[in-house]
Amino acid sequence: MVALAGYVLNAALDDQASGPRPARRCGVIRTRSVTSRTTLLVVRYRFHLTLPSRTGTRQLVAEDARLLAFEGAPTNARWLSHEDALALLDATADANTDPGFGESTMRRVLQDLPATTDHLDAYGAELAAELLASHRRVRSASGEIVRGLTVTAQKSADVLGAYVYLPAPTAATPTAGGIG
Repeated sequence: MVALAGYVLNAALDDQASGPRPARRCGVIRTRSVTSRTTLLVVRYRFHLTLPSRTGTRQLVAEDARLLAFEGAPTNARWLSHEDALALLDATADANTDPGFGESTMRRVLQDLPATTDHLDAYGAELAAELLASHRRVRSASGEIVRGLTVTAQKSADVLGAYVYLPAPTAATPTAGGIG
């Protein structure tokens, strides 16, 4: 079961994967909830923790999934606040998207996604610092050893999903391919 889950997650965005990709996590939606192209990413972060104790140290791995969103192209992303990223979950489809146009839009976004790596890595470092501070507070309060405690974000973060939100056309704005 673990192997199957790993395959499904790892093959989700891997266009080089052989065989079926049952859980591709991509989509293009036309909605009145946005005024410019906006991309929502589901990102998984992994952290390596070194936890000191009186009997030695333990190495642990922790994971965290986050929603991050940006407007524009990945190469010139304007990152949105956490609240604005969450708000995209409530967006509804207000118009159809031509399948060919949707596929080419998603292909361009995925092709340029490596341009977001620096931002994703910086955000992972922030999360690691928050996790370290939390562990320090709890360990200090409980009298545990703090010296030697480390938290490091593993690079690069895993993008598990990418969803592109496009402004819904108005009556005066035709859609690509003439399909509404």
